[in-house]
Amino acid sequence: MVHDFLNKIKSLQSKIEFALEESDFEKLADLSTKLEGSVEALVSSPSYKNSVTQQELADIQDLVVSVKKYQQETSLKFKNYTLDVSRKRKMHQAYKR
Repeated sequence: MVHDFLNKIKSLQSKIEFALEESDFEKLADLSTKLEGSVEALVSSPSYKNSVTQQELADIQDLVVSVKKYQQETSLKFKNYTLDVSRKRKMHQAYKR
């Protein structure tokens, strides 16, 4: 059961990385919500606490590192995106004058 959750989480991680590369913030928000739900389901599972293996524990630790990386990358990409949009608006407004 824990293995199924981890497989789903790994699949979501791949999709999140692709959404980050594409700067698809809407898809990223949806995938982040799904990732959060999967992690919550994993840790609330009664069988989780009794049957977690060392490898699964290592996978979960890697997940924590990945989530922190996603947060940093998303923040940076969104900042760059908003700066670019703002710059384009200013250029468009200047052109209209």
